[in-house]
Amino acid sequence: MSRPEPQPYPGPEPTQSDGHRAELRARRRRRAMLRLDVVIGAVVALVGILIAPGIAMAAVIALAVLIVAGVWLAVERRRRRGPRRRRRLAR
Repeated sequence: MSRPEPQPYPGPEPTQSDGHRAELRARRRRRAMLRLDVVIGAVVALVGILIAPGIAMAAVIALAVLIVAGVWLAVERRRRRGPRRRRRLAR
């Protein structure tokens, strides 16, 4: 003798108010997700605004250091080459 397969309990029949509650829950969930998206976007924008001037200032300072180093190297090269050329011309 075999036993019949147990059937899951279907639960109470959904009523109109249950559908309405499900719709409200779905709306609340969507609103919560939209709020979360807005908060994440605002945080990312704020971090970007705070970091961008710092990066720009770092780039300006780095460019200034490179320019000063380049000028210093050019002056040193001229100092080293200048007297040698004069000596060659004088001979």
